[in-house]
Amino acid sequence: MYTILNQVLTVNELASVRRILAAGDFVDGRATSALSGKNNLQLPIDSAAAREAGAIVLEALDRHETFNLAVQPLAVHQPLFSRYEAGMEYPDHIDAAVMSSVRTDVALTLFLSDVDSYAGGDLVVDTGFGVRKYRLAPGDAVAYPASTVHHIAPVTLGARVVCVLWAQSLIRDPANREILYDLGLLMGSLGGTSCGPRIHRSYWNLLRMWAETSPPDWRSGASRMPVVRTPPSIEPPGPAP
Repeated sequence: MYTILNQVLTVNELASVRRILAAGDFVDGRATSALSGKNNLQLPIDSAAAREAGAIVLEALDRHETFNLAVQPLAVHQPLFSRYEAGMEYPDHIDAAVMSSVRTDVALTLFLSDVDSYAGGDLVVDTGFGVRKYRLAPGDAVAYPASTVHHIAPVTLGARVVCVLWAQSLIRDPANREILYDLGLLMGSLGGTSCGPRIHRSYWNLLRMWAETSPPDWRSGASRMPVVRTPPSIEPPGPAP
């Protein structure tokens, strides 16, 4: 499932993240990939700046209803901040299946640069039925299957700055996750009607049937310890007013 997440960051949060990243020291991104063609800059994931900016992103995602409904997050890997300047790109690749004990079910790219401040740099995802290209407004994000082949097109002007992260879902099977997403939307629009109780029953019983609630086993001393993000409630939005 490919889901656009609008306004993940508020204006103030976006400004704070940008300020933190502007003061951070980016390094060669090839340190986190075996792909020789990767050419970008990254903020060291264990740096103070990455953790400060990452905390803002994780807090924003925690309250984002569409993210929680579409992804059903059990654990989220520490966010990674990347910068692509003119001439930089990331060729076709697939994300690692497990990152620091987090199974990467869903990948997420959060855009941080104004769309008119750079050229090129589209996120291009091969869906198996053609490609999808993403270039979103700052503060918006796209969540997509981490199992897909994707690449970052060459940046030809300016600089593209993004936050990327990976989530392990309560619902391993993406088809089941999509069914719950659809039912969750129905709960939001029809929950107050006569159909509401049966829609609620179907949603919660399917969740009970499919959920894998055991968090990852953290490795002692892991340098990239994932951050557990178990929402206080995974209930979809309530009935429309």
